[in-house]
Amino acid sequence: MQEDLALPAIDYATKLGADYADARLEAHYNELVTVANGKTERAVVNQKRGIGIRTLVKGAWGFQSTTNLTKAGIEEATNIAFKIAKASSRHVAKPVKLAPAKAYRDSYTAEVKVDLEEIAFEDKIRQFLKWEKRLHASKNVVRGLIEYTGIKIAKLFVNSQGANIKFANTLTWATSKADARKGDITQSYEQTVGHAGGYEIFEEQDISKVASETGLKAASLLKAKAAKMEKDARVILEPNYVALLVHEIVGHPSEADRVLGREAAWAGTTWWAGRIGEKIGSKYCTVYDDPMVPKTLGFYRYDDEGVKARRKVLIEKGVLKGHMQSRETAEEFGVKPNAGMRAITFEYIPLIRMSNTFFADGDWKYEEMLEETRHGYLVINMRHPSIDDQRYNWTISAQEGYDQKRRINHASKGRSINF
Repeated sequence: MQEDLALPAIDYATKLGADYADARLEAHYNELVTVANGKTERAVVNQKRGIGIRTLVKGAWGFQSTTNLTKAGIEEATNIAFKIAKASSRHVAKPVKLAPAKAYRDSYTAEVKVDLEEIAFEDKIRQFLKWEKRLHASKNVVRGLIEYTGIKIAKLFVNSQGANIKFANTLTWATSKADARKGDITQSYEQTVGHAGGYEIFEEQDISKVASETGLKAASLLKAKAAKMEKDARVILEPNYVALLVHEIVGHPSEADRVLGREAAWAGTTWWAGRIGEKIGSKYCTVYDDPMVPKTLGFYRYDDEGVKARRKVLIEKGVLKGHMQSRETAEEFGVKPNAGMRAITFEYIPLIRMSNTFFADGDWKYEEMLEETRHGYLVINMRHPSIDDQRYNWTISAQEGYDQKRRINHASKGRSINF
């Protein structure tokens, strides 16, 4: 990444009178493919380069992005960001202050074994069509769908306090989905395989097998019986269901801008605002947000404010411990910033967003939970959530479930049900 494009933006913002400025210079390469029922519905390669410039003037933010990476284009964008901040400063009720953060100078790259561009785009499409064919593992499958996304990102972050961080990452994933029908009954099932890394994910995992299993699952659900209405039922939740549950019910409400009521338009607020240190759940409930887990889709070492990433403890043994913070919100809460700020691409101003949010391990093995459950339900794969604005009342449906009627050694011996 070219520092001679990003650093002048900081110098110019400082010259204009900004109290603080940062810039994200980014290059993106995206591949998107959708195939369904033997046909390619979409096959797109997108490339873009640009810079997002943020300025702080008298306690107010200004932001502007541009793809015009000439000196004149960058100066124009910087000038707009400065003018927005200056104009806004006359109207802010509470001036923004930033918590101190070390200005790191670093460079790192996520591990990639097979670069996305090493595999011809046409060869990828042919491979996806083969996978889609495997979705039709049952005569009841009436539609198969493979959706593939590959993203390469190169980013340079600089700020007026001396930070200079280069980051390169690749995200690769594919979703297999099958719709099955018998009479008036239609069922669907889907599975996603992905990681932070290159195209090797599809060599390390047998996607043809995943596709075949997906088709058979969709067809098997046509015979499933509806789950009974039951109060206080015991359930065992598989990780692929828990992923959505913890994301929606703990992750989003732990984003400090939502806690402060500033992000309600996107995904609501939170019922536990102002309750740090209070018991809000079971003693068995501990939740982390950790961007430092290698190979995960939420991996990063520095956020889009240049703050060094670390594991965040959100809930510990049922006690609300903390939130995901920006430098701005950390100052308001009187805590250290913890690398919660991220933007989709350079066109967007960063917001507080979770990375990898998950429950801590317990001391029971999966097999032990199945063995000890005399009566309960095994819930597999999330479907669509329905959640109130404060994340207090919610429903998350499942793709698959089993009625555990007796002591069994494996879930497949249970009776398949619909939730």
